[in-house]
Amino acid sequence: MPPGSEVNSPAKEEEPPSDNRQLAENDTGPDDIATMLDAFDGLFSNAALELELAQLPARLSQAKDKEAASQIHDLEGAIKLRMSVIAAQVGAGLLSIQSYMDNVAAELAQAKDWALTANRAGRKDLALRALKRVKAMQGELSDMRAAMDANSE
Repeated sequence: MPPGSEVNSPAKEEEPPSDNRQLAENDTGPDDIATMLDAFDGLFSNAALELELAQLPARLSQAKDKEAASQIHDLEGAIKLRMSVIAAQVGAGLLSIQSYMDNVAAELAQAKDWALTANRAGRKDLALRALKRVKAMQGELSDMRAAMDANSE
């Protein structure tokens, strides 16, 4: 087209950026949630890590074969390593208590979304696992806030 002969079409309205949690809920299936619940490399909540560690023996007893049992043992190592990394980061001052709490709060919101998505998909087992994680993180945040309030008095 020669310059100036373009057809002026109405400007396309930009959509507001979507919330990642909403995107995750809409695009995440039960299998993805199961994988994310077993991905501990980005998890900050010590309470959630301890919960997952405590649940491993029951999961190990339900393992169907040696490969599944091996994966559960690998998860145990990953959880323990993550707990050590978080403790070292806090101890070295690389991760402030406030940043830790902010990360746990974000993880709590994500776990709620996973629970809802899993429940809608009929995966009550995954929904229950995510809700247990939510409860553990809520308790952790509550305890931390109470300790901070007590120290400020």
